[in-house]
Amino acid sequence: MQGGMVECPLCKGLKKIGCPTCGGSGLMRTETEPRSARGCSHCGGLGLCTCTVCFGEGVMPIVPF
Repeated sequence: MQGGMVECPLCKGLKKIGCPTCGGSGLMRTETEPRSARGCSHCGGLGLCTCTVCFGEGVMPIVPF
């Protein structure tokens, strides 16, 4: 049986997902200074990260059962 590819179910083929650390805002607030914000260290302040399911490919191989 020949395998094919299918769109990633998490990122829907976009290759990126909202950063799980900052919730997609790109900013992190500290508990000691809640009014100040700094760029998220996980996503570099972009608010987006490489998809953790397809690893930035946007597609995944179809796996037969």
